[in-house]
Amino acid sequence: MTSVAEAVRRVVDSDPCLRECLAKGIINYSELARRLLPAIERLTGSRPSFESVKMAAIRYAEKLASSMEGIEGSIVSLLSMSALEVRTGISVLTVRIGALRKLAGLVGELLGSARFFAMMQSLTSVTVIVDDEHLPMVRSVLSDDDIIDLYRDQAALVIVSPKHIVSTPGFIAYVSSLLARNGINITQIESCHTDTVLIISKKDLLQAFELLTSAIEMARLYASVYASSGHRGAGEGTSQHD
Repeated sequence: MTSVAEAVRRVVDSDPCLRECLAKGIINYSELARRLLPAIERLTGSRPSFESVKMAAIRYAEKLASSMEGIEGSIVSLLSMSALEVRTGISVLTVRIGALRKLAGLVGELLGSARFFAMMQSLTSVTVIVDDEHLPMVRSVLSDDDIIDLYRDQAALVIVSPKHIVSTPGFIAYVSSLLARNGINITQIESCHTDTVLIISKKDLLQAFELLTSAIEMARLYASVYASSGHRGAGEGTSQHD
């Protein structure tokens, strides 16, 4: 039998936006409880009281606020020390795994001459990200049957961060969520030590660059605030929960 508290946690955790609002304490708990009641009833197998759902939500919000405080501060601090680099004229070519041997002989030459080159292998395919000038060289060793997908008119946004990005959770989630909320699709994403490489359509480049630049500037503005006072917990500064 699932408890009300566990059911509330499961429902909230399945919705990233709801979870974030709950962690920040910017939510009407009464309205939330009303909306959660049908799902909580299905999970618990009984009809819980409105007040029990509301109190479970409040308690989980307090727990989230405590756990998220350090994570958000770390992300803001990391972002404040990051910088952006841009590469345009990029193509993304995905081929079948069997073509890997054909590509292997090109790697040395591409590393020495291409202004942008990356290659990633999955279980069934290989993705090559290369500047447009060297795309014909890559295609010359491939057959039509080797090619799964080809995306032209792409751009690379590279976020260069300090070394501790490797041990900081949530950074890529923050960046990808920022772009997604503004309707920007990421064609490919790669994390290479301190560099986070986002491949996006050229038509989205300006908006994405402005969004990330603004995020970095705001992080630099607020980094000292997070360091000195921390993030406010859920419900802090109010006399009662709505």
